Amino acid sequence: MQNIPRHDNHPAGQGACATWHRQAHHLLLSAAATFACTTATAADDYPTRPIRMVVPVSAGSSADTAARAFAQKLGETLGKPVVVENKVGAGGRIGAAEVARATPDGYTLLYGTSITQALYPALGNNVTYDPFKDFDALGQTFWFATAVVCHNQVPFNDFKGLLAYARANPGKLTFANSGSGGGNHFSTELLATMAGIKIHHVPFRGNAPGIQAVLGHVVDCTLQTEVKPFVESGQLRAFATTGKERDPRFANVPSVEELGVSGYVTTWWHAVYTPAGAPPAVRRMLESAVKRVAQDPAVSARTAEIGLLPQYLPPDEVTQRTRTDIATFKRIAADSRIALD
Repeated sequence: MQNIPRHDNHPAGQGACATWHRQAHHLLLSAAATFACTTATAADDYPTRPIRMVVPVSAGSSADTAARAFAQKLGETLGKPVVVENKVGAGGRIGAAEVARATPDGYTLLYGTSITQALYPALGNNVTYDPFKDFDALGQTFWFATAVVCHNQVPFNDFKGLLAYARANPGKLTFANSGSGGGNHFSTELLATMAGIKIHHVPFRGNAPGIQAVLGHVVDCTLQTEVKPFVESGQLRAFATTGKERDPRFANVPSVEELGVSGYVTTWWHAVYTPAGAPPAVRRMLESAVKRVAQDPAVSARTAEIGLLPQYLPPDEVTQRTRTDIATFKRIAADSRIALD
């Protein structure tokens, strides 16, 4: 076998290697500096074009109305339009999953809710995103409770009458919901479990069809947010609200807990997210803008009309609240055997 000369101990070889190492070191430093400058410039210039905000519910819903009010002010705050894009389907999971896969450059945001970020992940089925690994929270924006409303011709006059009727007629009282495993289905099932009644769930594809079914007395009752006009017109009767305290929209209507179902409280929330991994400077800018808009009195006044109350929480508290809610939802789902469609 031919001997191949070794150059590592030869002075010329050592010199060549040293030169190569120096050149490689300079190239790496140059590349790192170029990357840092590019990233800093991108962050300094952000945003340079319109931002897309995915809203995973249908147009005209309370979440959509809130998102549009929020997006308009957020665009004014950032200096570029924030364009709402409704991506509906699977109760919001399709829109959330799309954002989870998006490039984390600050130009795609999710207007998420406790349904998409906590309830569905807690139920587990057919959820293709991780609420913690796939998203960075930018801040909570609003919270809301729902009202227990029934058609004005139901055979009882108040919430205690509702419970008495349900106990005397197990499974006869019907409640509309926006789909199995949705927020109002969950709230209703929890109410039935804690109050010791048996009711019949009637699922619809969304909140609006369910409300219309109650208005037509195809279904007796529902738990909803967007019902104030129908209560004021007398078409529906509000018997209770689901928050810890009375709902400002229905100041004369007691809470479920106030009416004797101890410990029953169900409230929901909205928050804004970016796909995980956005540049830190971009994320900080978005966090600051979200906080400012969430605390803007004009935005709060617009959303209060549809029952959404301002409640800003910073990103770390959104994450903690999500973890707490997921644990609670898992427990309730196991106790009540609720499954997600």
